[in-house]
Amino acid sequence: MARTRHAHQVTAAALYNLLQKSYNSYKENLNADEEQKGFEDWCNSQCDNSAQFKYWYITLDFQLTFLLLVKSFRERNFNLYKNALSKLIPWCFALDHYNYSRWLPVHARDMETLRHIHPSIAEEFESGKFSLAKTNAPFSAIAIDQAHEQNNGVMKGDGGTIGLTENPAA
Repeated sequence: MARTRHAHQVTAAALYNLLQKSYNSYKENLNADEEQKGFEDWCNSQCDNSAQFKYWYITLDFQLTFLLLVKSFRERNFNLYKNALSKLIPWCFALDHYNYSRWLPVHARDMETLRHIHPSIAEEFESGKFSLAKTNAPFSAIAIDQAHEQNNGVMKGDGGTIGLTENPAA
């Protein structure tokens, strides 16, 4: 998981650096009679003019959305989690992840309506109990399913439950 997250971080950083370099080049090569576009307007016009620019711009948006979800778990920020989920839903459809496309909108709606249906659970989630922190270090919490998978790995490793159940002497 750490290597995958690192790959997303490196990709996002590289794309953003290239985007900034390209925008700075645009500003330097601007004619004196031309009005300088703002960053967002320039990006939108570049997307209209270049399919390759649009592809990389969309890729950067996806990377940042993914990293926003990771940040929500790490900081135990439930509102950020709900925001990241809503931003990921169109990506599930675009990337043809049909199970996520089917169930992520349902989950996002459930999380949004939690305050009205189960206020006590919503309060606990908003206090950060939708993710787990194995240490007291800041920015170290992980998703509950990820913690569960880590525990499964420990239990199935050498000396775990598999080793005990397959050893008649144990």
